Amino acid sequence: MSDSVRASASYGLHPYQRQVARELLGFLMPDERRVVVENRRAVAHLPTGAGKTRIASYVACQLLNTRDDALVVWLASREELCDQAADELARAWASLGNRDVSVHRYWGDSSLEVNAQIGEGFLVAGLAKMLAAAQRSTGLLVGVSDRLVGVVFDEAHQAIAKTYEYVTEQLLTYRPPLLGLTATPGRKPNPGEEDRRLAEMFNFNKVSIDPRGHPDPVTYLIGNNYLAEPEFIPITFESSAVVAEPAGDGDYARQDLDAVGKDSRRTDLVVRTTLEVMERNIRAIIFCPSVESALDSADALRQAGIRAEAITAGTPTDERQAIIRDFKADTAERIALFNYGVLTAGFDAPRTRCVIIARPTTSLVLYSQMVGRAMRGLASGGNRTCEVYTVVDTSLPGFRSVVEAFGNWEAMWSS
Repeated sequence: MSDSVRASASYGLHPYQRQVARELLGFLMPDERRVVVENRRAVAHLPTGAGKTRIASYVACQLLNTRDDALVVWLASREELCDQAADELARAWASLGNRDVSVHRYWGDSSLEVNAQIGEGFLVAGLAKMLAAAQRSTGLLVGVSDRLVGVVFDEAHQAIAKTYEYVTEQLLTYRPPLLGLTATPGRKPNPGEEDRRLAEMFNFNKVSIDPRGHPDPVTYLIGNNYLAEPEFIPITFESSAVVAEPAGDGDYARQDLDAVGKDSRRTDLVVRTTLEVMERNIRAIIFCPSVESALDSADALRQAGIRAEAITAGTPTDERQAIIRDFKADTAERIALFNYGVLTAGFDAPRTRCVIIARPTTSLVLYSQMVGRAMRGLASGGNRTCEVYTVVDTSLPGFRSVVEAFGNWEAMWSS
């Protein structure tokens, strides 16, 4: 599916977003003086809620303006991220574009003939769908690569994953500029070989916010009302579940999370906490440890007279979109949104002032994403303050500070 985009209104950036965009373009834009073209790579490292998609859309438009009959490919692993990117690129190009182009959508159930003759503009693609297309047609992505003036990789820490390595290598055949987006530029809590490979892939070029006298970018954003001031509220719980140590990206295995979610005492605690926060909040998002716990918790809230919805990977697309539309709507209705495995990224609901992290994780990436759902600040249409409840399982490690999560990989990228 493709949407035509015409030029229209303005497209503004906050001062810190302009600073990041300028530095990124310094790495990515064509330059006759740049001898080593593969150096045109960089990662935009910004806290969740700071506007990575908006900045990247601005940069993508500048790249596409440099050449006619060209493409920018935007890769993301989740449907919500793809939706968000396609909509933002259309808004950005309407103001910044120098001609009429199309935004090609290729994820989920959408159909599109991806080949070397695809029209100029932006191709927003789900990673899984792109991989399947490339495996069906050898050389497909190399043909597309010949026309690329940029590749954007959302959640850049996935760029070195073996699952998607083939897609990345094929698209970069002719060495187009590569822009990564992330709130956490690494895959594990303790940087190791995989994280070094990621830094090397982007030539150690990481652009972040100049904190302008503040200790770090997060503090700067909070101090200037771009992010809400978070109150972290731990809820101690002694888990009876026996689980294995997290592996891979730092998150617990699905079967272990299911075991945690089966604890009725834990579900009761989450329900009581949600009832409490809904007394003073219009909207709340609750991240559950399992599908079963999300569904059971939502049922309990409805029995108490509160509108509650549950979204999981198995929720039909139409139903999911309807629930999200109601949750984002500017109404006085109180809605508690329980979910498992979704809504951690690509979900923007500025009125959300409270999240409850009811699932354990040692993944800095995931923790930052969950916290970020409530941290949209006043200057960005959100709130002055927000509440972050975290169920702290005494026998299961996890994180409590978004500042800690943001700065975890600084030494690695300073190499």
